Amino acid sequence: MNPANPASSYRNTGVDALRGVSILAVLLLHLNIHFSINSSFIKEWLPTKLFSVLFWSGYNGVVVFFTLSGYLITLSSLNKWQSLDQLKVKQFYLMRAARILPMLVTLLLVLSLLHLLNTPGFVISPDKTSLTQALFSALTFQMNWLQINVGYLPANWDVLWSISIEESFYLVFPLACLLVRNEKLFAALLIIFLVISPWARLSLFPGNELGDRNHLAYIDSLGVGCLVALLSSRLSILPSVKNASLVLGVVLLIVSFAYKGMIYRSGLTQMGLNVSLLSVGVGLVLIWLHGRQSRASRFSWTYRWLCRWGKFSYEIYLTHMFVVIVAAKIFTSFEIDMALLIPFLLISSLACYWLGKGIFYHFSEPLNKKIRHRFQSY
Repeated sequence: MNPANPASSYRNTGVDALRGVSILAVLLLHLNIHFSINSSFIKEWLPTKLFSVLFWSGYNGVVVFFTLSGYLITLSSLNKWQSLDQLKVKQFYLMRAARILPMLVTLLLVLSLLHLLNTPGFVISPDKTSLTQALFSALTFQMNWLQINVGYLPANWDVLWSISIEESFYLVFPLACLLVRNEKLFAALLIIFLVISPWARLSLFPGNELGDRNHLAYIDSLGVGCLVALLSSRLSILPSVKNASLVLGVVLLIVSFAYKGMIYRSGLTQMGLNVSLLSVGVGLVLIWLHGRQSRASRFSWTYRWLCRWGKFSYEIYLTHMFVVIVAAKIFTSFEIDMALLIPFLLISSLACYWLGKGIFYHFSEPLNKKIRHRFQSY
């Protein structure tokens, strides 16, 4: 999801870890769907809540990505230009394009080829839409609207709805900064967005399963991230307040991931506030994490591993379905013993990781640096 900034010696490992949790949540959901884990012995073995957290949290993972995106884009803009009203629109667009477009355009070329070759699992049904329309929607940040109108699309096409929302955010963010030209007014505008989004999730496309993929539905998540970056950069927050923020944020994250049923029964889901609750939880954790750059090597190997998943999350997000679909096809076609399901899932997950890592180091990040260097004077 939100593309990582170029690697540096010191990073906010907490943000990387949150990214890692998010991409794993998305991956495990898709493994669950394609391997029918919900009907396997794994569901019987694991406690109900743990199974739900592990294999039914992909949507929450995307919401976390949105909040992190708002935070990171605002923070990087403040670090580069000191004030949002000093933001250079052309530079901003070039930096975002350098990080996002090489990977996205290459993915679309590969998906188009697989569609034209009638590759099972990658063919867009003509009853839904055409390849031309899908490409146009992906390149104009409208894949979410296309899916609202036609339903789910196959494989990697399906995950592009969230990329369209993020890309639209990248288009609007610098323009909003320059138009508002007042950080207090900008913060007030973000707070208004917190009210609009729950309404947009519920009311814009009632009865449509994918109606909550519209652009307005997640401006609260993006807005919370922006607001946290702005306030944390401008205010001196007491350590005791930061610690309290961490505790409350973790509680909200646990509730959002592990107690979805309780949230539904409370009526929050029906009011569209379940996403807002999760976004606020992430925001509170980000308040504590703000300014805590450190080397991942200081931590345990499990934490470092989680941070690496986060570092390559954009590449993994766009490509993991290649591995998931092929792995599921192999598992069913060769009638592999169900006793081998867990090691097969582990191998598939590692393959997703290594594919994303390889693409990051050998394709997307070198191109990112080359494009930024080429246009650094703009």
